[in-house]
Amino acid sequence: MALASLQPQPSVSAPERSLPPVQNGDWVFRLGPSRESRLIQQVGGGDYSHIGMIVSTSPQALVAHATTDDDPERPDQVLLSPLTEFVDPRHARAFAIARPDFLDAEQRLQVSAAVRDEVGQPFLLEPRNLAHRYCTTLLADAIRMQHPGFAPQWQRLDLPVFHGEYLFPRAFAEYPGITWLYRYSIVE
Repeated sequence: MALASLQPQPSVSAPERSLPPVQNGDWVFRLGPSRESRLIQQVGGGDYSHIGMIVSTSPQALVAHATTDDDPERPDQVLLSPLTEFVDPRHARAFAIARPDFLDAEQRLQVSAAVRDEVGQPFLLEPRNLAHRYCTTLLADAIRMQHPGFAPQWQRLDLPVFHGEYLFPRAFAEYPGITWLYRYSIVE
């Protein structure tokens, strides 16, 4: 038997998909494959466990997002990831792209620049009343700078480790004034 046949085979990836054109400020949701992602989805409700924002479209679309483990070389921080990597099946069992139409094009540019400026900053999973920087609050804080009326619904948690109000991707998915550009789910 040849040694090559004993090597692990690459996992089957999702079928080729043609993503729509994206703009700075678009939101990219995903449901990760990890146990942690499923817990976030269950506690927060909704279809997704993570969210990021398009902060560059040329030469490739880039997503800024606060994460604990997407890049083992850079744990627990705000990362800049190519969109194709952010939605790769290794990171996403499902994903969607939405445009916050309640912001005009200039506001979306300003928000995306503010989010991009946070790249490299530490991930802080803390309740609303403490300093925080996780995927949803990264976006919400930047959006409020351009649109002070932005008020996604926070959820109160009283769990052994988490007490207080936290913001989940569902609050963004259900926010009025967004247009869904694309949705994809791996059938299991």
